Amino acid sequence: MRPALQSKAMTWVDGSGNVHPYGTILSGEKMKPPRVLLVNPWIHDFVAYDLWAKPLGLLSIGAGLKKLGAQVGLVDCLDRFHPRLHEYLGGRLPKSTAYGDGHYHSEPIRKPEVIKNIPRRYKRYGMPPGLFREMLETESPDVILVTSGMTYWYPGVFEAIRLLKEHFPRVPLVLGGTYPRLCPEHAQKYSGADLVYAGADTGEIARLIYGLCGTALPARTAAVEDPAPAYDLYPKLGYVTLRISSGCPFRCSYCGWYLLEDGFRQVGPDNVYKQIRSFAARGISNFAFYDDALLYNAEGHLVEILKRVVRSGLAVNFHTPNGLNARYINPDLARLLRRAGFVNPRLGLETASAARQRSTGGKVNNEEFLQAVRFLMEAGYKTRDVAANILMGLPGQPLGEVKDSIEFASAAGVQVRLEEYAPVAGTPAFAQSGLHGGCDPLWHNNNAFPLYRPEDSRDYQKLKDLARNLNSAALRMAD
Repeated sequence: MRPALQSKAMTWVDGSGNVHPYGTILSGEKMKPPRVLLVNPWIHDFVAYDLWAKPLGLLSIGAGLKKLGAQVGLVDCLDRFHPRLHEYLGGRLPKSTAYGDGHYHSEPIRKPEVIKNIPRRYKRYGMPPGLFREMLETESPDVILVTSGMTYWYPGVFEAIRLLKEHFPRVPLVLGGTYPRLCPEHAQKYSGADLVYAGADTGEIARLIYGLCGTALPARTAAVEDPAPAYDLYPKLGYVTLRISSGCPFRCSYCGWYLLEDGFRQVGPDNVYKQIRSFAARGISNFAFYDDALLYNAEGHLVEILKRVVRSGLAVNFHTPNGLNARYINPDLARLLRRAGFVNPRLGLETASAARQRSTGGKVNNEEFLQAVRFLMEAGYKTRDVAANILMGLPGQPLGEVKDSIEFASAAGVQVRLEEYAPVAGTPAFAQSGLHGGCDPLWHNNNAFPLYRPEDSRDYQKLKDLARNLNSAALRMAD
C-alpha cells in the first residue's frame, strides 16, 4: 500500500496568516535547488540513554536529497558529540563509554498534565534550547523536515516545531517519522506542522519537497531510493548506526515494525561493507545494527559482510541493542560474530513461557535460546559478554512469568536485561492492553503504562532487583 500524505487540506499557513496551496512557488527561481533543513528533535521523557541512536530515516532522506542536488543542513538536538554543545556547556558533558554510547545532557522540565501524577522527574534530553536557537541563525531553508521517534516523545517534537516556526514563520515545515505514522490524527491536530507525512517513501518525500518549493524535480529521482545515511552532515561522529534491512519478516504481537515498513528487504552486502570500510577509514570503530531481523538469511547477507570485515583486518566493534534472533545462531555463525568484533551480543528471548512465545509470534523457543547460548560460549564469549532481553508488563502477563523468565535466562549463564513493555498503537498487544487508539500517546510510555495496573507496578522494582542480583552473582561465579 502506498503511504498516505496527510496535510491541512493540502495547504500550509505562514506566520502572517497567509494560506498557501501545496506546490506553490516560494521563489522566482524555479530551477534553483531547494535548501532543506533536517531536524531531529529533543526527547522529553523520564529516562533516555544514547544507545548508539541516530535518526536513520532522516539521514537517508538527506542523502537522497543531496544526490538530487538539494542543499541540505542538519540540526540534531540529540547529537552528544557536536563541538558547539561541548563549548556551550563549558566542557561539562556526560561521559561516553569505551564503545561510544552514553548519557545525554538533560534538564528537568514540567511534566505534561496527562502524566503529572507519575512520581518521577521529567526531563528534556539533548542540547539546551538556547544552543538550538543559535544553530538556527546559520540556516536559511526553503523547507524544514522534522522527524520523530517514539510516539510518547511528541512533546519534544512539538517544542522543536514551535521554535522553528518562531524563527522561520514563512517556511513550510513537514513532520514525519514514527509518531505520525502510528498516530497521524494526533499529529495532524496538535503538532503545529504545516504538513504531516505518514509514510516512509523517500521518493515521495523528495517530490513533496520540490513541489513545495515550486522547483522542477530532477530526472534522477531514483537516486533517492536506498541511499547510505548522510553522516557527512555531522561535524563529529562518535559511532555509526546502521540498518541493513527494512521491514521485518516476523509479526511479533508487541512490535510495530511491520506497521512502519511494508515487506522485508536487505541492503546489498557490497553496499554495507563499503559503508563500514569507509567509516573505519575515518577512525570510526563502533557500529550498532538496529535491524530487527539481522540474522535472517544470514548466509546470503550478514555472513558475506562479516567475512569481508574479517579478511580486511578492520579493527571494529559491532553492537546489537535490538537483540539477535537465537534461532539462527549456529556454531559457524557464533565464531564469525566473535572474529568480526561483535561485543556483548544481546539475544531477544522476551519470555521463557512457551505459551507466551507461541501467542506472541513464535520468534524463538527456549531450546533454540539455550542452543544459541551454548554456541556463543563455545565461540569464546563469557557470561559477562552475552545478555538476554526479557520483556516485563506484556498485556495479561503474570509477574510470576517474568520472574521465571529472569531465572531461566540467568541459569543459562547470561546477563539479564529487563525491558518494560511499551504499547505500540495498531499492534495486537495494544488491543489487549486496555488502551484505545484515541488515547493520548503519552500513555504509550513504558513508564506511564503500569499505572493502568497499579497492583503490579509496585512489584516491578522487585523484579528489577532480582535481575540485578542474579547478574551480579553470575559475574562473581564466572570470575
